[in-house]
Amino acid sequence: MRQFINTFLAVLILAISLNVQAQDYAKAIKTPAVYNHYTLNPFLINPANSGFDGHNRLLLNFRSQWAGFDDSPKGITLGINATPAANMGLSGLIYAENFGVANRFNGQVNYAYNFKISEDHKFSLGLGGTYTQYSLDNRAITDPNHQSPDPIINRAVNGLNYFGADFGFWGEFNKKLRVGITLPQFALVRLDNEVRAKDTASNFNFVGFLGGIWNIPSYRLVIEPSVCVRKISDVPFGTDLNVLFKMLEDRLTGGFTYSFGPSDSRVSFLLGVRIEQLRFYYSYDQTYQIFQNYNGGSHELTVSFDIGKSSKPAPAQKDVMEVK
Repeated sequence: MRQFINTFLAVLILAISLNVQAQDYAKAIKTPAVYNHYTLNPFLINPANSGFDGHNRLLLNFRSQWAGFDDSPKGITLGINATPAANMGLSGLIYAENFGVANRFNGQVNYAYNFKISEDHKFSLGLGGTYTQYSLDNRAITDPNHQSPDPIINRAVNGLNYFGADFGFWGEFNKKLRVGITLPQFALVRLDNEVRAKDTASNFNFVGFLGGIWNIPSYRLVIEPSVCVRKISDVPFGTDLNVLFKMLEDRLTGGFTYSFGPSDSRVSFLLGVRIEQLRFYYSYDQTYQIFQNYNGGSHELTVSFDIGKSSKPAPAQKDVMEVK
């Protein structure tokens, strides 16, 4: 156990040092996609969760933010999470987002290796590589307010390309506690030969997750409370307080999230159903800002399909926290 802790701390310190050296070329590129459903599929925010549960799963996620407001952000994600070998996890994500005249495309591949300390304790280290293109629609040039020529806007219409790397840790202990640490874009490079002045300041990117598993067998209910903390680029810290309710052997799911930070607070409600290997989840959230008066809130939908059966046996009742 001590050797594991020393190894993890060494990798974490190395990743942090690389992040300090990385240049913050585009803050918008470093900001991860917004998901409410990461509690259901943590590999969306942490590469180390790839293949962790032994499932092979296809996923389609759609999020419409500030519905009803013209040119509001909309994002769609196609993902796969797989376990090709006993101690290995692979996942991939294709993400496309449009907000106003701005577009973002991400293609990401994640690799994770799982370590089993004992029957009830295991953890995983993961790395992810991401290709990102950030571009503007032609409307940015044809807009009457655009004063041509503007070399920055003209280059952005053609697209700015980046490659980034993520580092992640994910652990499950005694089948009661989950811990996740992600360093998004700890390395980021521009994929062209343009000479740019070095930024004088660099930013620390961090996503931390802590969750529990509370089983109540007499009600066929599992409660999973969790907290997620984010610090991305120069954006202030944000915190999510989540509760998931899984009922009737995971056939029905309910959830609640309260998010707060220095500039925004929001609430989210989630409902889901599982029919054999097919899962449907929907959530609605709204903010406590004045801007909420001008939009219909945000909607998110996830459809996933489990390919084959899980290679991991169902946990025994004695392995999780019980309340009789």
